[in-house]
Order: sequence, then structure tokens, then C-alpha cells
Amino acid sequence: MRENIKIQLLQNMLEEVTKKYDYFISQQNEKIQKTFDMAIRDSLTNLYNRQYLDEYSKQALGRVDRHENTLVLIFIDLDNFKAVNDIYGHNAGDEVLIKVSKIFQKTFRQYDIIVRYGGDEFIVLIENKNYEEENLYDILEKFVKRIEDSLKKFSVSASYGCSFAPKEAVEIDKLIALADERMYLHKQEKKVKR
Repeated sequence: MRENIKIQLLQNMLEEVTKKYDYFISQQNEKIQKTFDMAIRDSLTNLYNRQYLDEYSKQALGRVDRHENTLVLIFIDLDNFKAVNDIYGHNAGDEVLIKVSKIFQKTFRQYDIIVRYGGDEFIVLIENKNYEEENLYDILEKFVKRIEDSLKKFSVSASYGCSFAPKEAVEIDKLIALADERMYLHKQEKKVKR
């Protein structure tokens, strides 16, 4: 009988140690995940940051080559954002960036990579086997309309440019430069139309 009690006590102790160990491991995993997220995400918008873009783009460009995918890089710049900071202050500028990040998340697919590239510049990476350029530009025009409607008070809009791998380049720097150049042309065209 005493042996049964000893065995039961040992089992209870083992269960308690196991629970504490499991709790400790889950806490550690949570801390590791938070640290990882802090390293790859922009603290204001919670979008991915440039460091993540560098890492992800290497993998994505490798998949383009192996799986005959297309990688679309969209470079987006907010129009009139500097005026928001100058007139309304940096807190208002932060609010605008947060709203824009939510519009990004509503417009693009969950697995598209959305990056805050710098101040008011963003990059979206879309991997797709059968993308249609016309459909892409429809999505971008809807995106711009959402921004203009949501941020009417600030007169904020967006300009964009796209580049395509492997058709135009297979290096991330070249894709960014090409999309940036096209974004600038789009911005100039919008100014001429006004």
C-alpha cells in the first residue's frame, strides 16, 4: 500500500514538473516569436520592414526561377504626405500611415508581402503563376480610390509603379529601381491631369 502511495506521489510530482516545463517552454516560444516579429515588422504600421524584404525577396526570386512564377513588385508612394506632417503634425502623419496600412491589408491578399520601405514609401510583392496585368492595375486603382476616400481630410493619394520578374529583371535592386521610376512617372502624370 505504501508503495502505491509513493508511486502516486511521484506521478503527481512528475505531472506538476511537466506542467511547469510546458508553461516555461510556451512562454519562451512566445518571447521568441515577439522578438522575431519586432525584427521583421515596422513598429508603427505592423507591416514588414526592409530587412524582411531583403530576406524574403531572395527566396521569392528563387521560386520564380524554379516554379516559373511571376513576381510582381509594386512601389507605392503617398502623395501629399509631407503636407500632413507639416500642417497637422507628426501624430496625424502616424494616423495616416496606420490607416494606409489597414487599406493595404484589405486590398491585397493575406500572403502578399507588404513592406513599409521608408517614410511614406511601400513595396508590395506578389507571387503569382498566372497574373493578369490588367487585373493588377484595376486592383491598384481601387487601392488609390480607397486611400483618397479614407483620407479626404488630408488630400492624400498614392502613386504606384510595377516591375516584373523574371520578365524585366531578377535582382531585387533592379526591380525596385524600375518600379520606383514608373511610380515617379505615374506621380507626374497625375499632376499634369489636375
